[in-house]
Amino acid sequence: MKRLIIFLILTGFFGNSHAQKTEVEKYYVRADTSFIDKLANAYNISTDTLLITLGVNDKKREYLGFGYEFKESGKGAGSMSFDYQILYYKNKVVAYTISTSIPKKSKKLKKIYRKKLSKIFRVDDDFKVSPIKFNHKNAESPLPGIEVDKSPEFNAVMSPFSGIFFGDYCGNSMSLLNNRKLFDELINSENCNYFLYSKNPASRMMAIEYFYNNKLKFDSTEVIQIENRVQEIIKYSPYIRHCQGCIVYPENTNKIISKLKKHNQF
Repeated sequence: MKRLIIFLILTGFFGNSHAQKTEVEKYYVRADTSFIDKLANAYNISTDTLLITLGVNDKKREYLGFGYEFKESGKGAGSMSFDYQILYYKNKVVAYTISTSIPKKSKKLKKIYRKKLSKIFRVDDDFKVSPIKFNHKNAESPLPGIEVDKSPEFNAVMSPFSGIFFGDYCGNSMSLLNNRKLFDELINSENCNYFLYSKNPASRMMAIEYFYNNKLKFDSTEVIQIENRVQEIIKYSPYIRHCQGCIVYPENTNKIISKLKKHNQF
């Protein structure tokens, strides 16, 4: 008799628990798909409406210098998150990226998510969601003062979307920064000056670092040209986000450059 009572109690408990999980799952699916619909409608109206729907505000923008700002954050909806990166010029949105992924669900539910997301994202047969990229050509083009180089391999290094922190090995895992990896694969004395016109302050600083570490590779005319550009960068980009170890902090551009000069005196 006791065993029967215990069995009935456990059956009721697990039955209720399963019912609760099912209701929670339904709630998240409704919340997710409802927000996707709102996002798709906003996307078709305007960029301003899209960013309002994502809850974007003016707080915590990073100043990149030369009138550009950058913001990255995200918005949660049910069991999903929508991450965004936005490039501003004089307070106007000039480029952005929005990314998300389909939650770990049954294949049946994943198909529902794919159908909803396909209104604005590209979703492949494996349910991988490609990010929305708006006007990245603007982010990849150089600042005024130099002829545009259309070499596609330069695009990521020139763009703030590759990462705006200056440093090398960084974070709790002490992994090599993505922008540093991309930069190191491309930099040489012939393209160094071009990267000094990047909208990405980290790329500009890495180019300055390369110049002072390899000054003998440049002729006298190039040295004067680059030194003049460095002074422009100091003037219009006074601070940069510097990553050392697991700490990211704003540092004075001129201070970093002074250290590089002192370290590489001839």
